[in-house]
Amino acid sequence: MTAIHKIKGNKGSRTPGSDGEIMQKHILEVGYDVVIQRVQKLLDDYKPKPVRRKMIEKLGKKEKRPLGIPTIIDRVVQQCVKQIIEPILEAQFFNHSYGFRPMREAKHAIARTTHMTQSTGYKWVIEGDISKFFDEVNHSILVKKLWNMGIRDQRVLMIIKKMLKAGIMNEIHKNEIGTPQGGIISPLLANAYLHKLDEWIVREWEQKRTKREYSERGNKLKSLQRTNLKPAYFVRYADDWVLITNTKANAEKWKRRISKYLGTNLKLRLSDEKTLITNMKQKGIKFLGFEMKLIPDKKARKKVISRIKPDESKLKLKLKKLYKEAFKLRYSTSTEWLINDILNYNSMVRGIINYYQTATWVNIVMNKYNYNLDRKVYFSLEKSRRLSVEWFPANEVDNLHSVHKNYTTKIPTIKYKGLKIGVTSLLFCKWDMAYNKRQEETPYTFKGRQLYDKRTKTKNPLARADGILSKQYARYIAKGMTEPIYNFEFVLNRAYALNRDKCKCNVCGEVLNSENLETHHKRPYLPLDKINKVDNLISLCMRCHNLIHSELDINLGTKETKKILLYREKLRPLT
Repeated sequence: MTAIHKIKGNKGSRTPGSDGEIMQKHILEVGYDVVIQRVQKLLDDYKPKPVRRKMIEKLGKKEKRPLGIPTIIDRVVQQCVKQIIEPILEAQFFNHSYGFRPMREAKHAIARTTHMTQSTGYKWVIEGDISKFFDEVNHSILVKKLWNMGIRDQRVLMIIKKMLKAGIMNEIHKNEIGTPQGGIISPLLANAYLHKLDEWIVREWEQKRTKREYSERGNKLKSLQRTNLKPAYFVRYADDWVLITNTKANAEKWKRRISKYLGTNLKLRLSDEKTLITNMKQKGIKFLGFEMKLIPDKKARKKVISRIKPDESKLKLKLKKLYKEAFKLRYSTSTEWLINDILNYNSMVRGIINYYQTATWVNIVMNKYNYNLDRKVYFSLEKSRRLSVEWFPANEVDNLHSVHKNYTTKIPTIKYKGLKIGVTSLLFCKWDMAYNKRQEETPYTFKGRQLYDKRTKTKNPLARADGILSKQYARYIAKGMTEPIYNFEFVLNRAYALNRDKCKCNVCGEVLNSENLETHHKRPYLPLDKINKVDNLISLCMRCHNLIHSELDINLGTKETKKILLYREKLRPLT
């Protein structure tokens, strides 16, 4: 169930594999027991179907590369296996590997890189590029590495072998700003494959064994600096990595050593052309869509600070898509679609800003491109001829209030039913300093989850009341309530509804348990693909549920009575 929970929330759940099946129709709208039995049967004798090949454009190039799209049921199996092996592997992974890992982001890799260059004073950096990494992963080596990392269940290893033969390592696609897309288990396997590289490099410097034990890590590093060892601070994000060291000569030695290690132990090739050695005081390095350079600190002599800018070659590719979306606004087929297209456009703009706000120069760079983009939007809206367009101060429009309230810059705006709908701007950004990753932050401990919730300012949801829900479902079966609406999607989404309602009756506030919980469909006349969406489900106690479905007198308070009358009204379709 957890596997399907995770997959159904992804955009890819609407993308069919080679068999044409999609999540909504072939999993969610099917009976709960049927789905569970299908997955169990598949796990007993797993035979993955061929992945569907889709050609996608390479970053900034005209050529394309194949992307493998597995079937929906194979994605469910992948997620099941991932949930089994990920906690085992995560406990062993390198602290400063940040790609494809839970509760880790590109900004953590950027923070680590800038912190080490500033704190050590080292300016020489290797910008690593492993040639065709995801195409060249050796299956036999990968399975051996999984075995050595504690994945020793023969059935799990056999399923992974079959997945590899089906081409799962071709599922990963990295977009213009360094964020990996696609693939469920393949990113985890990619990290497992490169884990020994991480261990080897760290063993040579940061975790170098010494005859003497040091109580302070700083003292140990000072002692190592007096030796002939070559310093190395390694930061990896999937197959993108940087290595920070003290001299150009040591950087060249490390480059040769890593190239040899990859070829000998992992059957991979380091790209000589793309693997660069850079003096960060003279030239910026490019990593994960950012450009970082060490510049003199005007406030303190002999010190340097990091100047971080969006990598404009990558940013332009993203902005190219924005220009296309801005142009499309003129072709919206109705006023409602125009508003929807504006909201989608705004979402894309905020996505770019949220990624790049780690850069110290984010507002300076965005300002270069904002003027032309805003005019493009204005003229597109004008030519759509759906609604008149005007320039309004951002803090006067009615959408994206949390962002727009801080700005008086005028933006293209349309008026609809008394509301001002503004098209947001690239200007509305400011530097948000990235901090080093707290290694205790992990999804596998209570403290780790608390730290994550505190950092991201998210509320920790109530634990799913599986005991309550399973007994409720048993009652439904006993009553003969096996109609199509009580399908797999209903079983999944009633948990979300119960969590949203804080395990209390939506009408009277009574605490719900396995004996009194009812999950009510507000609009029972909706089609099967909409009836079990979370916004159509509410959690009720039996008494309130019976009152909604009857014409009995309501002997409750004013507030509760109003709610019951409202829900009675919603039972009937609008005519």
